[in-house]
Amino acid sequence: MASDSDIVHDFMQAWNSLDIEAVMEYFTEDAVYANVPMGPPHVGRTAIREFIDGFMGTVTEIKFVVHNQVQGSGGVVMNERTDILQIGDKRVDLPVMGVFELHDSKIRAWRDYFDMGGLT
Repeated sequence: MASDSDIVHDFMQAWNSLDIEAVMEYFTEDAVYANVPMGPPHVGRTAIREFIDGFMGTVTEIKFVVHNQVQGSGGVVMNERTDILQIGDKRVDLPVMGVFELHDSKIRAWRDYFDMGGLT
């Protein structure tokens, strides 16, 4: 069985392929996803999919480069990464700290912390 850290690693790879179906397979039905500086969290797979689908519609390439990743107790995985986003003719290199809470090999909660200045 894959470790929680392995699952988060594979989840990052699914993003790199821009495959929303693959990305959504990693979430529990009642998952919560928060881009912390961008407002309230998205609750449930339907709301998360709606947000991610809209986001993926604005980018032509995504690459999540994980620099450090640690697995704690109770299904918690944290990673420090750079999200490289190609939005039209603009490339954004966004430093991100991600916190994942897993349950039964699925992501139950995902919080990303970053400086909004990197996007604007």
